[in-house]
Amino acid sequence: MSKRLGFVTFTGVVLGVAVLVGVLAWTLIAGPALYSSGPLNAQSKGHARGGVASHAQLGDNCGACHAAPWSSQTMADRCLVCHKEVVAELRAKRGMHGRLAGGLASPTCRGCHTDHRGPGGSLTVLDVARFPHQLTGYSLGEHKHTASGARFTCADCHPQGLARFSQATCARCHASMDAAFMRQHIATFGKQCVTCHNGDGSNFDHNKLPFKLEGKHAGLQCSACHRTSKTLAQFRNTPQDCYSCHAKDDQHHGAFGKLCEQCHTPKGWAGATFDHSVFPLDHGSSERTATCQTCHPNGKSTYTCYGCHAHTPTNVRSTHETGNLARLANCIRCHPGGRQGGD
Repeated sequence: MSKRLGFVTFTGVVLGVAVLVGVLAWTLIAGPALYSSGPLNAQSKGHARGGVASHAQLGDNCGACHAAPWSSQTMADRCLVCHKEVVAELRAKRGMHGRLAGGLASPTCRGCHTDHRGPGGSLTVLDVARFPHQLTGYSLGEHKHTASGARFTCADCHPQGLARFSQATCARCHASMDAAFMRQHIATFGKQCVTCHNGDGSNFDHNKLPFKLEGKHAGLQCSACHRTSKTLAQFRNTPQDCYSCHAKDDQHHGAFGKLCEQCHTPKGWAGATFDHSVFPLDHGSSERTATCQTCHPNGKSTYTCYGCHAHTPTNVRSTHETGNLARLANCIRCHPGGRQGGD
């Protein structure tokens, strides 16, 4: 019996060697073009980087952008060899590239930039819906649709290319929605829209004003308080007292007045505190500590001293035999400090 493997024959070996020689020959003849996915961009930016003014001038030097499989470098490392201005932004953590690199878990150049799309193909391809535009300092959270109802594209705000942006674009777009408002707004605040607006609310530092945006107020949109304000005077005349905005939230129905800040803070309605100096709670004991419900079992608009210590209706009447029984329920009239002796 022959011990030769069935699939190994002289003819098979010859054919295998012939195919291998053919592939090597074609690789040498065709060169890198054999593996290229298309022509490189030939558009020049007017100045050279890495000795070339466009990617197309790299010719067949694939290694300029593509690191060898056995190399520890990545394609991003190869990009930075030529694009020194991006290196400066990354090191300083400023500019668009610096912000993006600091805000993304694993930033890569290929996430936004590509090539092999032909001599005139775009080198930057972005998905507006997925691009983290807020990392550039301007959010698209409130810019999902144009005035016509169509979804925003990069060209809507960057008609002259992604590297350029004019704030006049803001004015033109918003004037198409409300021309009268924009005329008044620009006349009052000027044309530098991004000084106050960041696309998702406002850049305006409200905490430099007497009314600080703290607690629950910090995340509010400007329109939550400035509902109809269109001029600087109207913004300044916005009421700053709690009750002007929160009257509808008053569960006390005016029983405690309109000075909400006496008990509540911007952190929220829960956890209210009250300065009980009007009736000091310093007459309790270690056996029983007074709570709001101790004296206000039926709500904070009424009070009672019964049921605490020796304050039963019978005991109160017996110790006030000479008093006016009609006034016995109004304890603090004679005991404003919660003590005996009328103090």
